[in-house]
Amino acid sequence: MTKRRFRAAAVQTLAKLGDFDFNIALATRYVEDAVRQGAELIVFPECMDTGYLFDSPEHCRELAETLADGPFVKALAALSRKHGVYIASGITEWDPAKEKIFNTGIMFDRKGEVACHYHKQFLATHDQNWFAFGERGCPVVDTDLGRIGLLICFDGRIPEIFRAMTMQGAEVIVDMANFFAMDQADMWGPARSYENGVWLVAATKAGYERSIYYPGGSMIVDPKGRVLSKVPYDTHGMSIATIDLDAAADKSIYTANDKIADRRPETYGIMALPYEQTPVYGVADRPLIPSKSVTKVAAVQIHVTPECSVAEVLDMVDHTAKLGAKVLVLPEYAFSEHYILSVEEASEQADRTAENLAAVAKIAARYGCLIAAPVIERAAAGLYVTTVLIGPDGKEIGRYRKTHLTAEERRWAAAGRDYPVFETPFGRIGVMSGYDAVFPETSRCLAIGGADIILWPAALREPFERELIAVPRAEDNRVAVVLANRVDSPYPGGSVVIPPTGFPQWDINIAAPRVMKLGAVMPKHIDLAVCRQKLMIPKVDMFANRLVETYAPIVAA
Repeated sequence: MTKRRFRAAAVQTLAKLGDFDFNIALATRYVEDAVRQGAELIVFPECMDTGYLFDSPEHCRELAETLADGPFVKALAALSRKHGVYIASGITEWDPAKEKIFNTGIMFDRKGEVACHYHKQFLATHDQNWFAFGERGCPVVDTDLGRIGLLICFDGRIPEIFRAMTMQGAEVIVDMANFFAMDQADMWGPARSYENGVWLVAATKAGYERSIYYPGGSMIVDPKGRVLSKVPYDTHGMSIATIDLDAAADKSIYTANDKIADRRPETYGIMALPYEQTPVYGVADRPLIPSKSVTKVAAVQIHVTPECSVAEVLDMVDHTAKLGAKVLVLPEYAFSEHYILSVEEASEQADRTAENLAAVAKIAARYGCLIAAPVIERAAAGLYVTTVLIGPDGKEIGRYRKTHLTAEERRWAAAGRDYPVFETPFGRIGVMSGYDAVFPETSRCLAIGGADIILWPAALREPFERELIAVPRAEDNRVAVVLANRVDSPYPGGSVVIPPTGFPQWDINIAAPRVMKLGAVMPKHIDLAVCRQKLMIPKVDMFANRLVETYAPIVAA
């Protein structure tokens, strides 16, 4: 019978390279301490058996252990059996049948039997010096503590891995990590929990191992993205918290939406295509002319209010273009006083769309810029929440119809089915509108489609939409994200342009403090060459390295 509540512990410590006896003794002490505190799931960091920075592939092979008779593996199994608990840890595994070394995650059940066996999929630069890419997919297992999935460190930077486990019913994700940077813990872990509505138990190291500094960041995060327990940086210890599985069953967001039920898997097909068949394939190898590869973009934080007319909105757009911005985006429903529209208001807005677009087109032609105008489109199938791209000649380049609708929009709008990427004089541009951004699939489809810049007209309702997922939408995909937010929505203001490499400071509220002023303009120069360089670190291409054959749960209806 599944326990709906249990205690979990994430251990923050430091393994000693090549010293099994030391690492076993260390693990034993932490298990005994965690058991005393009532933990039934105990998680250790990545490569806890051997350490991580080997001298060579031969050195790694010398230390790697098998699942059948490895000393660290046998010790953990015995500890699980002795205390009747689940123990998960990263190990360096030699697979004699495949004759390969894997960066492995292993979880033992209460009887000391293997409950889950995982291979790291997204290998960092140094990983590739000695480990083979994972061959076990995204496993999720039933336990008496709920449905649990395992991943390792860098895997958490890849939205598909977390998502594939969530779509298999995972309630708890165990992350065995060697975090190199604080943003990995402070932003990506909570972001993945928030967007998927699952628990995260992440254990990482703290200290120095040869050339690597591990800051720490072991934590337990709830399905709303809130950090419930965390070990301080640069210390050793345990993060302990109570896991409530019922919280993982609640995928609600806003007033009546659901982060999983509202997905549109029938529209995500490009995510499962082999890399060579996608538009992003080889994009970094195509030459650009430097003088023509820099685009000035701007989020224009203005919309109609009782005190601000359509004419005043257009006047601010005109001023922004006059100062040299070449790609401008307005918030959702910029020509409406309200961020939620009734059926009658949506119809009225649709009646004014042609007039508003004509006015936008004059500005675009006057200054030779591109303007993304969020409007209500009337079509044969009904009304759409549409963003129209007007080009520098004043003509329409294309339009995007919002794919993920809020509960309020469903009362009057039809949903789009495509994620078009438009070739423009200022780069390849895609759009995600409002609620679309909650779904990592939206930005992923656009980036796989070759987008350099993603425009995000928004009316944000929750803080974590900006604080947790905005930067990952840019960095995960190596694209610039231009967020234009309303000032009357539940989480107002904070329009921002996020470069493809993110900010030097991971906390967006420090890197780009929220500006609440109606009429604020957030401009930034974007280098398209940086947007087309998809390497996060050497040998780690955020698209070429994806194991698309494991993403079936994401695109399945």
